[in-house]
Amino acid sequence: MPHRLGRLPAFLLLVAAATPARGDECNAYFPLRPDARWVYSEGAAGTSQTMLRTITVMSVAAGSEVTTAELQQQVSLPGRPDVIAGTAITRVRCDASGVTLTVEGSAGVGGETSGVIKAKLPGLPPDSDLKPGFSWRGDTEVETMDAGARVVAQGARGSRVEGVESVTVPAGTFPDALKVATVQTLTLQRGKDTRYARQQLLEWYVRGVGLVKRETRTSQGKDAAGSIEQLQSHSGLTSAPASPTGKDGTGTAFPPTR
Repeated sequence: MPHRLGRLPAFLLLVAAATPARGDECNAYFPLRPDARWVYSEGAAGTSQTMLRTITVMSVAAGSEVTTAELQQQVSLPGRPDVIAGTAITRVRCDASGVTLTVEGSAGVGGETSGVIKAKLPGLPPDSDLKPGFSWRGDTEVETMDAGARVVAQGARGSRVEGVESVTVPAGTFPDALKVATVQTLTLQRGKDTRYARQQLLEWYVRGVGLVKRETRTSQGKDAAGSIEQLQSHSGLTSAPASPTGKDGTGTAFPPTR
């Protein structure tokens, strides 16, 4: 993957957007119901052209202590929802410590592969911890092969629950969405070339639905770019109102990274 700043949000959020089981959810903010489906739109801030990301739960295995699932992702070309530009399989593990993700995917149009991706990502802490003021840290590791070149992106992130508030997206209005602020520092290495970037994210999660909105701002040197991802539709879920965990704070204080 080239180090161009404009590709950072789409590249990293392709593997991180999987937020899709039963009545006794392992994590209510990360539901894993078989055959559930989410459709998101994502585009650069201030533009109307977007790409569509469709996530489908292919299988779920729920044990007494661990739930695992396999999700399929498809991403369209920007402005061309009928053309698939990338696919990925996300394997989810949910237990008492929270949610973790591993991803394997490829990019390409018309059956030709132009790049591959592997990733290990943190998901969410246990839903019982997700209350205003709670903060946590996590690490990401993403490896791609692009035009024969190996690129490794390592990230250290700090996240904090800012509060509960109403959020409106094309899929509807959710009055009790959990607002999470994250700061992530990224180290991108391509051969001997090492570069650094910083991401600031705001995410809104809904109990029984998952991620409904994400705003991202990525800075690299003097350059900066932003993107917005919103839930367009979902199916196969039994959504429940978020618990009254507290009031939303005033403003947003992004948590520090390590």
